[in-house]
This record gives sequence, C-alpha cells and structure tokens, in this order.
Amino acid sequence: MRRVFTAWPVLLLVFGSCGGNKGPDKDEAAKPATKQTEKASGDQSSVEIAAAAQQRAGIRTQVLAMQNIAPEIVAYGRLEEDTAGSFALRAPISGTLRVATGRAWPRIGEHLDAVSIVGMIEPRFTPSERVGFNTQLTAARSELSASSASVFAARAAYERARLLNADNKNVADRVVQEAEAHLRSEEARAKSAAETVQVLEASLTSTGVSAARNLTTDRDGDVAEVLAQPGESVEPGAQILRIAQLEILLARIDVPVGDPVAPSLVRARIVPAGYEEQPPLSAERVAVSAAIDPRAQGVSLLFRLLGTRFGLRPGLAVTAYLPATAAGRPGIVIPQAAVVRTGGKAYVYLQTAPSKFERRQLPLNQPTTGGYIVTSGFVAGDRIVTTGAQSLLSEEFKSQLKEDER
Repeated sequence: MRRVFTAWPVLLLVFGSCGGNKGPDKDEAAKPATKQTEKASGDQSSVEIAAAAQQRAGIRTQVLAMQNIAPEIVAYGRLEEDTAGSFALRAPISGTLRVATGRAWPRIGEHLDAVSIVGMIEPRFTPSERVGFNTQLTAARSELSASSASVFAARAAYERARLLNADNKNVADRVVQEAEAHLRSEEARAKSAAETVQVLEASLTSTGVSAARNLTTDRDGDVAEVLAQPGESVEPGAQILRIAQLEILLARIDVPVGDPVAPSLVRARIVPAGYEEQPPLSAERVAVSAAIDPRAQGVSLLFRLLGTRFGLRPGLAVTAYLPATAAGRPGIVIPQAAVVRTGGKAYVYLQTAPSKFERRQLPLNQPTTGGYIVTSGFVAGDRIVTTGAQSLLSEEFKSQLKEDER
C-alpha cells in the first residue's frame, strides 16, 4: 500500500490596519500557498501551489500534442581533429633547440597565440655547409675589393670634374653630375659587398645563444604533439611541434550496414559522451568514406561540428542521430524548457489540477531538436510546465524540509 504524507507549511502573513475589512483578498491570503505530497516511488512527487502564488512565480504551461516524428538512425563514432586547421612548426635550419628567454618549452594542450616565440635554435653547420659558406665568403671579399677600387677611382674622377667645373666651367655641369652619380653607385655596391662579407663571417664564427634564431608560430592553436625537446639536434625541415585548432572538430560516424540513411543527408545531431544532459550539437556532412570500415562493418560518414563545448577533444566517443528514409511515426516531444534536473535525473512537472503539479521522470534516450521524444509516461493533452518549473522544484524541496523539521 502506498502511503501519502501531506505537509501544510505555515505562512506568516502581515496585515496592516484594515478597519475590520473582510474582503476576498483576506480570505485568499488565509489559504495555504503550497502543499507538497510525497510518493513512495521517489521518482514522482507532487506539490500544490495556490493560483496567486503561481502568478507570482510566473508559472506557464503548455498542452502536449501528438506530432509526426521523423525517423532517425542512431549511430556511433568518435571525434577527430580537423587537419585543415592544424599545422607543423619545423626547423628552418640545422641546429640545437634551446628554450626561449622568459618562457618554458611548449606542453601538450597549451594554447599558443599567433606569432608566438616558442623556442630558439642555434645554428649548426655540416662540413659541406662550411665549405659552401667559405666559398661564398671568398667571392664576397673579392667583390668588396673590386668595389672599393671602383669607389676610389670614381671619387677621384668626381673631384677632378668638380674642380675643373669650378675653374671657369672648363667642364660642363652635366659631366660633374654624371661623375657624382657614378660615385654614388660604386659606393652602394661596395656597401652591399661589405654587408655580405660581415654576415658570412658572423655565420661562420658565431656560436652560442647570441647566434640563435627564434622559432615562431604562424597562427594560433593548441599544442597537439611535442616532437622535439630542448638540447636535441634537428635537421632542416624536422617537425618540432604540431599545433591544432581544436575548436573545429570532425565526427566520424560508423553507420551499420543495412540502415537506410537518407541519400540527401546533410545535417546530423551529435551528442558527445558525458554531455548527454546538454542539447545536441549540430553538424554538417563533409565526406563519405570510399570503403567499408573492416572493424565497424559499416559506412563511415564524416561531419564537421558547427559548435563546440569546453573539454571536447579528438578520440571522444559520440552518438549521432541521422535522418532515415522510413516514414514518420506519431510521438510526443517534451520541450527543453520544461526539463528540470535533480539527483542526476531529468523531470517534468505535469499540471494535474488547477493548483496541483506532479513531478514525473523524463527519459533522455531520444533527444531531438529542442527537446526529447517520449513514447510512454506522457499522453497527448497532458499539461506540462514550461516556465517556472525550477520554482516548483524549490517549493517542493522547501515543503520537504519543513515536514522534516516537524
């Protein structure tokens, strides 16, 4: 036999001096505002709340109606990294990796901003590279000597033309201008040759951190792999870090053989493992596998998530709801706004009388756009609370506490 306990909380009401008025407001205020009824099942209980209290709490209801529910296929898969958003940081030259000043070596999961200095590399030359640099240095020094001689001759020609031009215009102004232009050209060539010699000499003689080059990221992202550590020697093109943009993820869904997926399938709803109590993520199809996965024995569909949530990472298991080709079936959809959660379960409040509301457990195994599909426990015509359900839950627990204190 089910036992029913009724708790009537005492409402403390303060009235001003009304001169003995016995109007309807006083009678309404004298009535208890809430009354809570517990049921032995633990998954259902009810609370009674007066009409005036309902209005103050902003409680709104909606009548459930039978709908034509489009059939869906439930398939499973996993999240993957979108390689289009990832890139590798590679060594520009051969050398030894060093930690950058003022920061630690990057770690997996660390977010890096665009154009960030993540480390340094000290140059290291092989014997063949040194021979090449020495050859270039010899040619640069030869060019510098020739340029210096040309500068000396051009300067002498310019000074001679300038003096003759100053002495009663023995040479034309045009000759002076041409001599000056030639001098400036030779000086520029000599300067360039001197800088080339300086760079080559510094490259061959410099060692240590002072000669190191910065390792800089091209764009922002999260460190997915660390493939080299400080102190290691690397060759040109060696991969040092792999950086991914994990806010853009793919979902690879394995559809079992024989399940009739709609040929025009474009969108799907994705529910990551551990996020079942949150609304599904929308995803768009980007590819269909050209072969059957031998492990899953089904067709693999690749979707790109149109949103993300904190904590989603490649490899996480997901459930996908895909439109099917079968005809629709009647069903009832409980809107998301009506759901309240307590004790790790989801509930909905049904209005069973003008002042009485029953809390009923809601299964979450059939999510749909904007709510959950139910096949039992609810019928068309049920009136559920869509606004103010959390207030009813608070009143219910408040009544339980008052009953326990008695």
